[in-house]
Amino acid sequence: MISYRYEKEQQIALYLAEALCDAEALSIIRAGVVENSQQALHLAQFFWRAVDELVKCSESNTEICGETNLQEWSELLMATFRSYLRNNGYTEEWDKASDDA
Repeated sequence: MISYRYEKEQQIALYLAEALCDAEALSIIRAGVVENSQQALHLAQFFWRAVDELVKCSESNTEICGETNLQEWSELLMATFRSYLRNNGYTEEWDKASDDA
Protein backbone atom coordinates (compact mmCIF):
# COMPACT_ATOMS: atom_id res chain seq x y z
CA MET A 1 0.00 0.00 0.00
CA ILE A 2 1.10 3.54 -0.65
CA SER A 3 1.88 4.83 2.81
CA TYR A 4 1.33 8.54 3.24
CA ARG A 5 2.99 10.38 6.09
CA TYR A 6 -0.10 12.56 6.46
CA GLU A 7 -3.70 11.85 5.44
CA LYS A 8 -3.83 15.22 3.71
CA GLU A 9 -1.18 14.02 1.23
CA GLN A 10 -3.64 11.53 -0.20
CA GLN A 11 -6.39 14.16 -0.23
CA ILE A 12 -4.15 16.53 -2.19
CA ALA A 13 -3.10 13.75 -4.58
CA LEU A 14 -6.76 12.88 -5.21
CA TYR A 15 -7.61 16.55 -5.71
CA LEU A 16 -4.80 16.92 -8.25
CA ALA A 17 -5.76 13.74 -10.12
CA GLU A 18 -9.30 15.08 -10.43
CA ALA A 19 -8.12 18.58 -11.41
CA LEU A 20 -5.88 17.09 -14.10
CA CYS A 21 -8.68 14.74 -15.27
CA ASP A 22 -6.37 11.78 -14.77
CA ALA A 23 -8.64 8.77 -14.21
CA GLU A 24 -5.72 6.32 -14.15
CA ALA A 25 -3.89 8.23 -11.39
CA LEU A 26 -7.16 8.60 -9.50
CA SER A 27 -7.69 4.84 -9.66
CA ILE A 28 -4.14 4.07 -8.49
CA ILE A 29 -4.30 6.55 -5.61
CA ARG A 30 -7.69 5.26 -4.48
CA ALA A 31 -6.53 1.63 -4.64
CA GLY A 32 -3.28 2.48 -2.90
CA VAL A 33 -1.28 0.02 -4.99
CA VAL A 34 0.55 -0.13 -8.29
CA GLU A 35 -0.06 -3.43 -10.06
CA ASN A 36 2.46 -3.28 -12.90
CA SER A 37 5.21 -1.34 -14.63
CA GLN A 38 2.75 0.65 -16.75
CA GLN A 39 0.89 1.88 -13.66
CA ALA A 40 4.18 2.68 -11.93
CA LEU A 41 5.27 4.83 -14.84
CA HIS A 42 1.88 6.50 -14.98
CA LEU A 43 1.94 7.36 -11.28
CA ALA A 44 5.44 8.80 -11.59
CA GLN A 45 4.45 10.85 -14.64
CA PHE A 46 1.32 12.02 -12.82
CA PHE A 47 3.46 13.22 -9.93
CA TRP A 48 5.49 15.50 -12.19
CA ARG A 49 2.34 16.89 -13.84
CA ALA A 50 0.94 17.44 -10.34
CA VAL A 51 4.06 19.40 -9.39
CA ASP A 52 3.47 21.72 -12.35
CA GLU A 53 -0.13 22.18 -11.20
CA LEU A 54 0.97 22.86 -7.62
CA VAL A 55 3.39 25.52 -8.86
CA LYS A 56 0.58 27.24 -10.79
CA CYS A 57 -1.70 27.10 -7.76
CA SER A 58 1.03 28.43 -5.51
CA GLU A 59 1.76 31.34 -7.84
CA SER A 60 -1.93 32.26 -7.90
CA ASN A 61 -2.30 31.80 -4.13
CA THR A 62 -4.86 29.05 -4.68
CA GLU A 63 -5.73 26.98 -1.65
CA ILE A 64 -5.84 23.20 -2.08
CA CYS A 65 -7.53 21.11 0.58
CA GLY A 66 -7.15 24.01 3.00
CA GLU A 67 -3.41 24.36 2.35
CA THR A 68 -1.42 27.21 0.86
CA ASN A 69 2.14 25.96 1.54
CA LEU A 70 2.03 23.77 -1.55
CA GLN A 71 5.78 23.34 -1.96
CA GLU A 72 5.92 21.42 1.30
CA TRP A 73 3.11 19.13 0.14
CA SER A 74 4.77 18.50 -3.23
CA GLU A 75 7.94 17.47 -1.38
CA LEU A 76 5.97 15.11 0.85
CA LEU A 77 4.20 13.56 -2.14
CA MET A 78 7.51 13.15 -3.92
CA ALA A 79 8.98 11.30 -0.95
CA THR A 80 5.88 9.11 -0.65
CA PHE A 81 5.57 8.13 -4.32
CA ARG A 82 9.33 7.77 -4.90
CA SER A 83 9.74 5.60 -1.81
CA TYR A 84 6.74 3.44 -2.66
CA LEU A 85 7.81 2.88 -6.26
CA ARG A 86 11.45 2.19 -5.43
CA ASN A 87 10.58 -0.16 -2.57
CA ASN A 88 8.29 -2.14 -4.87
CA GLY A 89 10.76 -2.62 -7.71
CA TYR A 90 9.81 0.31 -9.92
CA THR A 91 12.99 2.39 -9.68
CA GLU A 92 13.41 2.47 -13.47
CA GLU A 93 9.90 3.83 -13.96
CA TRP A 94 10.44 6.57 -11.37
CA ASP A 95 13.80 7.51 -12.87
CA LYS A 96 12.43 7.59 -16.44
CA ALA A 97 9.54 9.87 -15.48
CA SER A 98 11.90 12.10 -13.49
CA ASP A 99 14.36 12.36 -16.37
CA ASP A 100 11.55 13.22 -18.78
CA ALA A 101 9.96 15.82 -16.47
